[in-house]
Amino acid sequence: MLKEYTPLTFYAAFVEGTLQDYIQLMDDPSKEYYKLYEIKYDRNRYDGHNWTFVNIPSTEIKQFAKKSILADDPMYFSCDVGKQLNKDEGILALNQYDYAAVFGVSFNMNKKERILTFDSGSSHGMALMGIDTTAFGKISKWLLENSWGAKAGHEGYLIMTDEWFEAYMFRLVVRKKYVSQKIKNILKQKPVMLAPWDAMF
Repeated sequence: MLKEYTPLTFYAAFVEGTLQDYIQLMDDPSKEYYKLYEIKYDRNRYDGHNWTFVNIPSTEIKQFAKKSILADDPMYFSCDVGKQLNKDEGILALNQYDYAAVFGVSFNMNKKERILTFDSGSSHGMALMGIDTTAFGKISKWLLENSWGAKAGHEGYLIMTDEWFEAYMFRLVVRKKYVSQKIKNILKQKPVMLAPWDAMF
């Protein structure tokens, strides 16, 4: 049965704790890692605060995401979802399509180069909610709940490989309790202000 919510009643019903319990992490190799950044005029409300994020490598972000998932705590996740996407099967994996063979052009830019040339960026948000590991605990795949409806992907879900995560994942919002003290200490820095037309945003 459908129910109507106001922003405040939705917050009360579905958000545990406060928004201050969360931290926004980003992997943007075009900027210095282990720094706090602020995006001018990028905010959720006109009269709200600018977004801030801690920029760290995806290898570290993955470990915090893993802790959150194992605690049954899904997260907001954003990525460049259109890259190497099999929408019918719901699979995000590198080298599904051989564009170089079709166009005769090498598509070998790294993540930093793709960002700086506006070839790649954070284009879509989803819920990161599942993980698959080997018998030795190594991450192999991730599960995303999408918003395109049950007819898109695998009944509304997407599966991404760990390699795709590193290449096209950009942003994760996770509870601070799952991140290291080293990362939480970065929040004490004075943010580096980014222009509204920054390549990532």
